[in-house]
Amino acid sequence: MEASSTTAASTSRSSRTVLTKAKIDVEKFDGSNNFSMWQCEMLDALYQQELDIALEEVKPSYLDDDEWNRINRNACVVIGSCLTREMKFSYMKETSGSKL
Repeated sequence: MEASSTTAASTSRSSRTVLTKAKIDVEKFDGSNNFSMWQCEMLDALYQQELDIALEEVKPSYLDDDEWNRINRNACVVIGSCLTREMKFSYMKETSGSKL
């Protein structure tokens, strides 16, 4: 009886979904869809990729300039990829994640 309990427990552990590898799909924002929902999904995508720090307006002291610039650029790429071409055009030269 204990063996089947162990099997059931190990089966339930092995069937758990690992969310850290989940892909978050964000619908492109075109100005007509719900901005609040898009913003929430965008934040989730940035958090998942550890780019949410780019939303800070000031560089944290523990990051050097090169790392801060890389994080900001990557955050801008992720945000830009979730905008339609028309929306992206107005912000295409922005290099600050917090401003974008």
